Amino acid sequence: MMADKRCAYPPWIIIFVRWSYNEVVLESVLDNVHIVKLMSYSLLTNLNAIRAVGPDEVPPVLIKRLKHRLCKPLCIMFSQLVSVVIVPEAWHDAYIVPVFKKSIVGDISNYRPISLTCVLSKVMERIIARKIFDYLQLNNILNKSQHGFIRRRSTCTNMLECVND
Repeated sequence: MMADKRCAYPPWIIIFVRWSYNEVVLESVLDNVHIVKLMSYSLLTNLNAIRAVGPDEVPPVLIKRLKHRLCKPLCIMFSQLVSVVIVPEAWHDAYIVPVFKKSIVGDISNYRPISLTCVLSKVMERIIARKIFDYLQLNNILNKSQHGFIRRRSTCTNMLECVND
C-alpha cells in the first residue's frame, strides 16, 4: 500500500504534474525559489511611496526610504516564509475602501471596493509572481499566442498578429 503524500502548497502554486508508474508526482515552482537581495532591492526601489497603509500600519514611504537597511532582512524573512509555506496572519487581513466610479455619489452601485493589504505581502507576492513567470518562460510553457498579462504584449498586438497571420 502506498503512503498518502499530501502537498503543502496551495493548488494554484503547483505548476507541473508528472505521471510515472502509477504514481503522481507534484512538482512546484516554489521548491527552488531563491530570493536574492538584488530582486528585493529593485522591488523596494520601485515601490509606490504614496499608497495608503494596510492593516499592518506600516507606510510604504518608510519601507522605501529604509530599503538599504531592510533589503537583507526581508530576503531572509521571505526565503524562510517560502520554505515553510506559511505567511503571517496579519497578511491575511485587508482594509476594504469604497472608491467612487461615476455618476451619482449617493448610489451604492457607483462604488467599487479596493482592498488595502500589507506592503510587505505585496513585495513578496511580486517576487513569487516573477519567479513563477520566469519558470513558465524558461520551460516554454506559455503559448506564443498568449498576450494577456505579458510585458510588451496587449490586445493590440494580439489583433495585429491575428490579422497578419
